[in-house]
Amino acid sequence: MKQGHDMAEANLSRRDFVRPIILAIALTFLGEMAILLIWGRFLFPAGDFIAKLLWTAVCGLAMGATIGALVTLLVTGRLQGVRVILGTATLYLGVLSLCTLLCYQIDLDLNLFGARQAALLFIAGGMVPAVVSTFLYVWLLYSHKGRRFLARLGV
Repeated sequence: MKQGHDMAEANLSRRDFVRPIILAIALTFLGEMAILLIWGRFLFPAGDFIAKLLWTAVCGLAMGATIGALVTLLVTGRLQGVRVILGTATLYLGVLSLCTLLCYQIDLDLNLFGARQAALLFIAGGMVPAVVSTFLYVWLLYSHKGRRFLARLGV
């Protein structure tokens, strides 16, 4: 079994190991910037905007780096076929789900993004984009069209 694993890894390029990290950081950072704009500026504008900006920027980078590292370490070159898709989707959605719940708890104390005022909306506002972006992440990483698109972007 180890020999098959080594052969699968030998056919992978550097890009195959770096792409999950770059893509996860890009998606989560863009998602957090959307949250900053919608939740931090329009729905709940009260509070320190710099604190909101720092929170969303650091969170976006950290979530993406975590997802990308987990996918690279646990999935890339280790799983084949449907298992690649399921493993990647599980890691991506798992990290984003845990982060949504963690951010909810933090925002109950900081009151920057409306967790106190609209708890269900806060959690749904994290979970729905997490599910949608999971499909996008997996599609971009593993479909022929998605990989071509990323290659055109230089990723």
